[in-house]
Amino acid sequence: MGSSLMVGYLQSWSSNVTFTDAANYGYTAIVLAFGSVNGTKVDIYDGKFVADPTTAELRADITKAKQSGAKQILISFGGGNNTYEPNGAPIDELASNMVNFCKENGFTGIDFDLEINGDADYLDQLCAAIKEQDETLLLTAAPQINQGAQDTDLILVSTGNIQMYNKAISNNRFDYLFVQAYNNPWPKLDGSGETDIDFIPKSFSNLKKSVPENTLITIGEPASREAAGTSIFTVSNPPSDIYQQVAQQYKSIVDDPQCGGAMVWSINLDESNDLQFVNAVKNLFS
Repeated sequence: MGSSLMVGYLQSWSSNVTFTDAANYGYTAIVLAFGSVNGTKVDIYDGKFVADPTTAELRADITKAKQSGAKQILISFGGGNNTYEPNGAPIDELASNMVNFCKENGFTGIDFDLEINGDADYLDQLCAAIKEQDETLLLTAAPQINQGAQDTDLILVSTGNIQMYNKAISNNRFDYLFVQAYNNPWPKLDGSGETDIDFIPKSFSNLKKSVPENTLITIGEPASREAAGTSIFTVSNPPSDIYQQVAQQYKSIVDDPQCGGAMVWSINLDESNDLQFVNAVKNLFS
């Protein structure tokens, strides 16, 4: 098993937070959103991380963030604008380019935040090729949640009901799943949905039934009302102690060996909201 992480996504197009800042805030896993895959070409979305616009600045920042407490620095591909477009490229060549990009810049892992109806077999084979070339790289995925065929079960999807991740999950390709428990208003468990804080432990326990036990499950939430369309913050009158209540929900699962910590979208939005999310939750996963 790995360790529980305080995971946050860092927006590549925003200039207000560096990797080192994020580490100092208490994030132990920082995920750059986003990198880009176009055929076999690997880069950062729009060619640069705005907070560190040069390659030298990026590498120095990542090095300093690790010295400041970050255990993992990952690069994510996909997102709402879909920066993952391999277009059937040779898998070994793409895997090699992704591995080399990580090594050259200091990234310790690769995250797939895919929100498309894509090729599940290709993704599974790509993950296998990455691990074969460098088994030390962390591999993660950020699926969304939908309702399963049975009302008592949840499924992990890339979009809609598309279970693009399932083959790779079943084949133990991922070290962590950073599950997006927001933006979908319809999944329900025992009367709770993504607007209810107890959906955090309920979804975690339900997903354990379908996720291999050596894959850690990290339930994700938005940093604030502005960070997601449907979430624990979009109810009409969120309680004033909502962040403390969220921390209590995570506390109820933190001792489970399959708990991978907490995830938040995004570090930038948390920072603009006085770091209320990370300050409430981080000590559970230190």
